[in-house]
Amino acid sequence: MNYISFKKIFYLGIFVLLYSYGSFAQYTTDYSPLKSSGTLPEEFVKTARALSEEDIKTIGYGTDRIAKEQFIVSSNYYLRDLLLSGDVLINDPLGIYVNKVADELLKNDPELRKQIHIYVTKSPDVNAHAFDKGFVFINVGLLAQLENEAQLAYVLAHEITHVVKKHSVNQYIENIKLDRGTSTYENGSYEARDIAKYRFSQENETEADAEGLVRVKESGYSVKALNGAFDVLQYSYLPFELVDFKKSFFEDEYLILPDTVFLKKTAAVKSNDDYDDTKSTHPNIRKRRSAIEPDLAVSDEASRKKYIVSEEEFKKAREIARFESCRLYLVDRDYVNAIYAAYILLEKYPDNVYLKKIVAKALYNIAISKSGSKRYKSRYIYSVANNAKLSSKSYSIPDYEKIEGASQRLYYMLDNLEAKELNTVALSYTFKAHKKNPDDVVLTMLTDSLFSEMVNANQLYLTDFSKSSKAQLKFLDTAKIQEVKVDSTAEESKYSKIKKQQQKVEIETDENFIKYAFVGLLQDNEFVKRFTKAARGLTRKAEIKKDNLTYKERRKIEEQIAKENKNKYTLLGIDKVLFLEPFYMKVKSVGGYDMVNYFESEDKQVKLAEIQKKCAAKLKLNYDMISTKNMTTGDMDRYNLNSLFNDWMTERFNHGDNPEELVVGSDEMKSLIEKYGTKYLVWTGIYNEKTRKSHNTYFFILFNLETGEVMKYETRYTNSKDNTDLITSFVYNSLMYVTKKPK
Repeated sequence: MNYISFKKIFYLGIFVLLYSYGSFAQYTTDYSPLKSSGTLPEEFVKTARALSEEDIKTIGYGTDRIAKEQFIVSSNYYLRDLLLSGDVLINDPLGIYVNKVADELLKNDPELRKQIHIYVTKSPDVNAHAFDKGFVFINVGLLAQLENEAQLAYVLAHEITHVVKKHSVNQYIENIKLDRGTSTYENGSYEARDIAKYRFSQENETEADAEGLVRVKESGYSVKALNGAFDVLQYSYLPFELVDFKKSFFEDEYLILPDTVFLKKTAAVKSNDDYDDTKSTHPNIRKRRSAIEPDLAVSDEASRKKYIVSEEEFKKAREIARFESCRLYLVDRDYVNAIYAAYILLEKYPDNVYLKKIVAKALYNIAISKSGSKRYKSRYIYSVANNAKLSSKSYSIPDYEKIEGASQRLYYMLDNLEAKELNTVALSYTFKAHKKNPDDVVLTMLTDSLFSEMVNANQLYLTDFSKSSKAQLKFLDTAKIQEVKVDSTAEESKYSKIKKQQQKVEIETDENFIKYAFVGLLQDNEFVKRFTKAARGLTRKAEIKKDNLTYKERRKIEEQIAKENKNKYTLLGIDKVLFLEPFYMKVKSVGGYDMVNYFESEDKQVKLAEIQKKCAAKLKLNYDMISTKNMTTGDMDRYNLNSLFNDWMTERFNHGDNPEELVVGSDEMKSLIEKYGTKYLVWTGIYNEKTRKSHNTYFFILFNLETGEVMKYETRYTNSKDNTDLITSFVYNSLMYVTKKPK
């Protein structure tokens, strides 16, 4: 090698390093979650009714016409709800890249490419799904796990096959036939017909695997790389990387976690690819892998590529997906996964504020749940929208014994730390992050909340923490140590000797490690001042011990509490609220099956919104409406706004009735509160079910967007028709108590 060629290679290497570093340099200090941009696609602004009416015209007449009509209407309304839910990203970096891969995959079939609409959805689940209308959705969680672009191409080819083969409608029609016992596929017992539904679905999946492989072969993508796609699916329950967790992540010179909370050996990854798939919509991984393996051999593999669009773009998209997954784990209340995902990324980007806030928020919510589990009684909020009840039980860390791989240590550690210990760890981590980023309002707020939790919930004060480290105390003899606590002039007794010995043992062991956790932080004036302020401003009322009170005294206290609760939850005196688009569903039971009347439900939803506005006007209640009705292609701001509120609502319901858990979306809510001039959000809805009689379930929920507290929750049940007068009386009565001022 001569000097010139060596020099060229040297500079080429430098260029590659700089280019690689530069492309990810934007994540060095911060990250902004993905938002939709540009204009709304036409398919987003068409109403579900209009889409359904258009599609119904295209189906012919035959024995399956009624079933096809039902499928068209239900799938269009479901699709419309998904498109406007805020979970679908538009013109975002991930979606742009995925569509480039689709362009490459379908470059020889331009007509089909025009029919396919591909979007990325905000979900941490490792999954993708498709609609017969040509919509393909790729989850953020899947992009975070893929190994290369060829695997993404195969996933897209699989989902496109579902579209081309109309698998969804065929499955729907076959399920109806199986339920009615008219299917030629299976006419046995009820259980046999039920299992046949899964078998039929599995056959569709096998076809999608095979046809997807054919499509990839027609492209220039590597076929050999596709086998790894099944590894991605098989191990999808694991984090996107397996990195050994070290407890030093939370430690410093003085805060040393005891070895007892650190798992010495983690469970091996032992996923079984040959699981029982009798009642699964997909064949097990071994069957899927075996089915396509014979066709993976191609003569031109050497000329095929893992990356055609760009390896750099793939890696950048995957990195974005991993950053997004951290936030999505928080929204799903999957706090340990959120911490572990952020931990992995912090190894690459140790100064990233976004990741540190992910860790701080997750630690805070786990700590709140641990210390609050005895303070809050479990009760239920019923979500009529999906006919499910959402429990308010405190968050509990998943059983570490069921976790495989390196992350098990984190589950074990967080599970074994007591409430006050976890509070100490969380405060230490968050305050240090705050000191490096003093202008970050979220870290400041979290720090204050953790100080408050320390004092109010765990009853730990500055005096409970040592200003001297264990190392410093070891240099003092036990007599000098004891002088701090015992009168030096007093005669040494059996008890003073015991105390000396106890303190000596404490210094020489890991016992009571939190006592020495803040030695360094107690040198910080801000830390001491804020801790002192929290101790002076107790926010939680001390529990009243009634054991020694007379019956009359107990009754007086209970009456006072009842009066406070009545004023707090009934008479609110609110001047302005935000109305979230109301919910309305009309269901008719036919032959034992619940059939949704989507058209009438939509009409009734519009009517409920009008009633809500009229009642508010009569009560002189100011309001703004957050709605997706009558959106145009230029309404991207409105779309993003609705996305923010839906994200907030989803997470708030996940939290149940513990108002002290932090909602991730609260950051954005502050600016919206200022914009609209109110912190109160109202959501109403009616579930109307008709069998022989009409059954109405009406619900009314008033949220405080600032604190996440449910200010008012009300349900009413009637067996009368859902006429305008009845609905008006429900809405007016609820809003009256919202506007009425307490005496």
